[in-house]
Amino acid sequence: MATVDNCRVALSTPPKYRLMSLIVLCLLAFSCSDQGENLSDIEDQQPLSVERSVGFDGDIIRLGVIANLTGQGASLDRARLTGVSAYWSDVNALGGIGGRYAVELNVIDHSGNPGLAEESAPELLDKVLSLAFINETALGAVHPFLVEGKVLGVVPTSTLDWESDTRFLTHSPPIEAVVLALFENAPLSKWCVITDGSPLGVGLRRSTPQAALIAAAEFVTLIGIEEDLTSAVSAAACEHVLAEVSEEFQEKLISSLPANRIVYRLAGLTDPVIERSDLKFSYIDSGPSWDVDSATGMRPFLAAMLRHAPDAKADTRTRDGYVSQIRLHQLLERAVQRGDLRRASLFDAGQTHTRIQMFGLAEEIDMSLEEPPLPRTMNVRVKVNDDDGSDERGWKLEQTLRSQNVLALATEIAD
Repeated sequence: MATVDNCRVALSTPPKYRLMSLIVLCLLAFSCSDQGENLSDIEDQQPLSVERSVGFDGDIIRLGVIANLTGQGASLDRARLTGVSAYWSDVNALGGIGGRYAVELNVIDHSGNPGLAEESAPELLDKVLSLAFINETALGAVHPFLVEGKVLGVVPTSTLDWESDTRFLTHSPPIEAVVLALFENAPLSKWCVITDGSPLGVGLRRSTPQAALIAAAEFVTLIGIEEDLTSAVSAAACEHVLAEVSEEFQEKLISSLPANRIVYRLAGLTDPVIERSDLKFSYIDSGPSWDVDSATGMRPFLAAMLRHAPDAKADTRTRDGYVSQIRLHQLLERAVQRGDLRRASLFDAGQTHTRIQMFGLAEEIDMSLEEPPLPRTMNVRVKVNDDDGSDERGWKLEQTLRSQNVLALATEIAD
């Protein structure tokens, strides 16, 4: 086990991958901090004695992480894991869960190989109470083990399938809701939707035809990333391009698009390495502006980044990792108050507790409703070249959207 300031990190890599451990430790060294605020909705009472269980030895609560930290496109998970680690460092600095139990992250680096994630999952799940982070590549491989063990896991992004699965804790709008909201907002525009074979890409491709029908968007063309993008987008005469492709395809995407298009991308992606002044970039985000005054939760988050990663640029991926832990934290606090940290009890609590206080970093969800509200709102921010209303990233809020017919879309996809 390694300890970085207040952040406990245990590396559980398979033997042939142990040489990567030093790399992972260096990447996590930026991610320890002091929590700025307590969770406001946790009862202030003396917790009960908690019996030992899987992932809890009486002193330490162990949470699992399954991520791509050294493979192709690993910068995405490294940034998100910085936020995850910073969050639990804050908790530990205040005394831990219930003011007395420290949190330790047990990390598996699958290097982008879902087979390695599947191979490593059983050993990891023998040690942890819950999975604090499962990246998209590993979800399919890990899901059967979550079903068998009745284990909760945090998913950094969302599809309608993951949103409706009781084992996953999500906070971002499902990709299917994103495409529907965009079509509803501009149904008369010509759209190109570019996808790859990633889980989010597949979800977007699967839902686009139904979303276009529901939104009465008549000019929608689906394009695979393997196609000649210049020719395909030009032939479709698209004004708007919605792209959901992995980090490895971003350079091809940006370099191949014809000029004078509006390109919509998830905000968690970094700015393109190729500058294109002849394209307008719009970023789809579910959080507030990158500003200390934009939400209550931005203050402790930005303070943590300033203390422990002062050279890091404003990066939505880091914030997404940080925000993704809020719901799990609240569940753990309530479990300690009840004196029950068993997996099954934590799983049941995840389906029954009421409002989730997201501190303005994401939309709150009332889990007491028979059908929790879907979808969540999304912000569309544009990249601008001046400081008029833009945040530290040079992004300016253009509009806030919420799709109106997501239940109809979910029904169509299910059928």
